[in-house]
Amino acid sequence: YYRLGRYEDAKKYFKVLNQTEMRDITEYHLGLSAIKEKDGSLARRYFNSVATTGKDEKLIKLSKKQLSALDKAEDRWTSYLSLDYGYDDNISSVSGDSVLDRADNFYQLLASADLLISGRRVDGWTADASLFGIEYSETDTNDEYHFTLGLRRAMILADWYTSAYLNLSKSTYGGDDFQRITRLDILGRKAVSKRQRIHLRYQAEDIRSDNVLYDYLAGWRQRARVEYRHYAQNSTKHLYYELELNNRGELVTSDGTYEYSPTRHTIRGLYTQIINKHWWLTGVLSYRVSDFSPTPTIDREDDQWKLALSSDYYFDRTFKMTAKYQYTDNASTIDRYAYEKSIIKAGLSKLF
Repeated sequence: YYRLGRYEDAKKYFKVLNQTEMRDITEYHLGLSAIKEKDGSLARRYFNSVATTGKDEKLIKLSKKQLSALDKAEDRWTSYLSLDYGYDDNISSVSGDSVLDRADNFYQLLASADLLISGRRVDGWTADASLFGIEYSETDTNDEYHFTLGLRRAMILADWYTSAYLNLSKSTYGGDDFQRITRLDILGRKAVSKRQRIHLRYQAEDIRSDNVLYDYLAGWRQRARVEYRHYAQNSTKHLYYELELNNRGELVTSDGTYEYSPTRHTIRGLYTQIINKHWWLTGVLSYRVSDFSPTPTIDREDDQWKLALSSDYYFDRTFKMTAKYQYTDNASTIDRYAYEKSIIKAGLSKLF
């Protein structure tokens, strides 16, 4: 089976023989099978097992050679840059009869860099920094900037890829101080077959206000997600469910008290069709329900649909051009929070 390239069939028998005196040779071939299936992390695990606990000197030497080939030095620095230009027909996300309902063109920038401190990116320490900014052409009251510093520890645990990421961010809104957020992001990924993956994610955020106008948004937020991904030769499919919990403040106005601690449930599906090595088409559809604790004057619940369609043209694996359309329909039991908006944007991104 192995020589015929039927690696899934071969692995079944290798794993049975792995419990016998043929352990070294079967683990070595399981490592080779993982290389054929482009799973470098799994291949390292098998080769490392033979290299450290094996008894066959020839296979130990061959396993060390394979590990050396897999562990070619990674670039210590990587960076990413994207620049978009677009149009937003409702930049404040308000109802159509609001005086704040404005449309505008915008520029959007994302720049990030990370440093490999030790180990490898799939099993080691990295530090990173990023800048995200969006500026509008006709008004500056909705301009945003976010500055982030983070530290990540990634590791392989059994057949799970895991990482814990801690970052600190500072943001501005409309040119004024806005928020400081401390975020813990824990990820887990497991292959359940050659083409299927399960992803788990947990995020906890401590949100501090730097502007008295937005103190009602301060507090904490937690999000937990389970996601299924399927990778075919010319397409990918993602489906996830996310639960979000908030403990934030209240906005007190002349017409009532508004609660800002929703419990949210989100279902999101993504489908990508790979036309060829250059053209990728992607569609995303999500539904989110937000239930806010009632106050003596307000009982709010929001239902949001979001549709996004995008086209990517890859000049190579690190450089692409993207065009995207996104539509959001947010229905609410409170009129001031019901809105529709469309965003169109196009840009370039480069991984260095």
